[in-house]
Amino acid sequence: MITEVVQKKERSLRGHRLFGEVAGTLIELGVPFWLDQGTLLGVIREGKLLATDHDIDLGMWEEDYREIAPALEARLKGPGRWLETYKPHQLSIRVLDGEADIINIAFYRRRDGMAVKKIYYPGGGRAAGMLIKAAVFCARAADGSLEHKLPAGGFYRFMKEAARILPASLWRFFSFRAGGMQYRFKPYVIMAVPEHFFLQLEKINFEDMKLKVPADPKAYLALKYGPDWRRPRNEWVFWKDDGAVIRP
Repeated sequence: MITEVVQKKERSLRGHRLFGEVAGTLIELGVPFWLDQGTLLGVIREGKLLATDHDIDLGMWEEDYREIAPALEARLKGPGRWLETYKPHQLSIRVLDGEADIINIAFYRRRDGMAVKKIYYPGGGRAAGMLIKAAVFCARAADGSLEHKLPAGGFYRFMKEAARILPASLWRFFSFRAGGMQYRFKPYVIMAVPEHFFLQLEKINFEDMKLKVPADPKAYLALKYGPDWRRPRNEWVFWKDDGAVIRP
C-alpha cells in the first residue's frame, strides 16, 4: 500500500492574487500603508506568512483612505472580486471563488497621541449571520458567478433566474445594504497604540519586495502580543488577548 503525502502550498505575499495589485495601487495613489496584525507577526517572527492566518492585514490612516477612496475602488473593481466598502472600520477586498485570498485594510484615527481603530469580531447572532450570507449572495449575483454556488431546488432556481434578470447595479446595492446592516448587531472593541509607530514607518525586504512596517516593529509586536511574542501560541482571541485593546 502506497500512502501519498500531499503538502499544502505555503502562502506567500508574492503569490497572493490581490496583494501586488492593491499595494501597487496604493503606492501610485501616494498614501502610506503598512503590514499589520497577523501578517506583520508572521513576516517579522517567522519570515513567512502564518499558516493559520487566512487574510492579509494592512493598516492606513482613515483620513488618507477617505481622500483616495473613489480612485482606489474604481481601480480595484473587476470581475470575480468583491470590495466590501460598507464596513465602518476597514476595507476588505476578496475574490469571489473562496475566502483564501482576502486583504483587510484597517483604518486608524489619530486621537491624543494615539492611533485608534475599531475592530468587530464574530457574533451578532442569527441576524448578523443571515445578513452576511445575503450580502455574499448579492455580490455573486452582481458578478454573475452564482451558477455553481447554489444547491438544487425550486427556490434556488428562482433565485438564479432573478440573478439573471435583475441588473448587476441592483444586486450591488442589495449587497451593500445587507453587508452594512450586519454591523448593527456585531460586537466590537477599541484598540489603540502610540501613533509614533505609524508616523515614521520602516522598510523591510520580504520576498524580494520592499514593504513598510510600523517603526520599531518588535516593540509594536511586544505591545500587541506580549513580551513572549516570539513564542507561537496555540490559542489567540484577538478581541480579548491583544494588548492594544483599551475598551471592550
